[in-house]
Amino acid sequence: MEIHLQNSLHERISEKVGDDLNQSFLSLCREAPESSVLRGVQAIGDTMFNELQCRRLVDELTRIPEASRLPVIRRVTELALQASSCHGYLYISGD
Repeated sequence: MEIHLQNSLHERISEKVGDDLNQSFLSLCREAPESSVLRGVQAIGDTMFNELQCRRLVDELTRIPEASRLPVIRRVTELALQASSCHGYLYISGD
C-alpha cells in the first residue's frame, strides 16, 4: 500500500508513505464503522479522498487515542490535513 498527496491536477506532491509491517492503517480501515470514510479504503485497488472527505478522515483519525496513533496513522493524518488545505487529494494505492 502506498499513500501520497496529489494537487488539484492529480500530480503527486508528496513522498510516498507505506503502511507498516503490521498493516496498522489497513487494519484500522477494516475495523472502522460502516459509516466511516476509513471503511472506504480498499486493500486491493485505489482509493482517493477529496478535500471534503479528507476533513472527515482527519476528524476520524484524530479521535483515535494518542497512545494508539502509530507513526503511519500520524503521517496519513498529516497528508489528509495537507490535502484539505491545498484543495488536493489523498491517494491510496492498494496492492
